[in-house]
This record gives sequence, C-alpha cells and structure tokens, in this order.
Amino acid sequence: MDKRDLSIKEFLEDKLNRYLKEMTKLESCNLYDTVLSEVEKALIAIVLKETKGNQLKAAKTLGINRNTLRAKIKEYKIK
Repeated sequence: MDKRDLSIKEFLEDKLNRYLKEMTKLESCNLYDTVLSEVEKALIAIVLKETKGNQLKAAKTLGINRNTLRAKIKEYKIK
C-alpha cells in the first residue's frame, strides 16, 4: 500500500498501536482524554500554521466556531 493511500483511521491506528506497546502502566492512565487532547492540540496547531495564524480561516477549516478555536488555543497554550 502506498503511504499516500493511507487513511487517517489507518494512520492513527498504527501510531496508537505503537504508542500503546511502549506504555508500561496502561491501566492507570487516562488514555481517552490524553489521546483526544493531544490529537486536537496538534491538529489545531497544524491548521493555524497552514492558515498563517488566521483564526477565522482555521476555524472554518476545522468546522468549529471561532470562539471555540480561541478557547482551545488558550487551553492548549498554542502560539
């Protein structure tokens, strides 16, 4: 399979499987919230970079309200 044909789901499954294999205390972590927040933080940062910091364009690209985006930027301390 060409890597360009890899779906987001397949990509994430691969990365999460590798991550979980490296974790030693899986039972005591808050995996769901950790993964969601890290993916969300990375996604917002990437989209902001691609839109050259234009929050309105980034919010539209992400499909979220601009105020929600601003709150997430503040929450995750994204520059």
